[in-house]
Amino acid sequence: MPRKPGMERKDLLSINKKIFVEQSKSLKFANPDVKCVVVANPANTNTAILSHFASTVKRENITCLTRLDHNRAVAQLVGKTGAKE
Repeated sequence: MPRKPGMERKDLLSINKKIFVEQSKSLKFANPDVKCVVVANPANTNTAILSHFASTVKRENITCLTRLDHNRAVAQLVGKTGAKE
């Protein structure tokens, strides 16, 4: 869920935790070798929640795309400075 005007980070984390706990529960029906990629920010936090509650999934099969944050930062720097990526 994206952050809405007036929401604090803790509000967003609370909502996202509920979502990722429910998603984790559904993974009990998945093959233990399933690969899980989290793309929703805050990606590291959401991945930790998923990893904790998806007890049947191998930990090494759960990851996130933190590169999204890197790409956004680079784009902002390029926009502000006019530099090339």
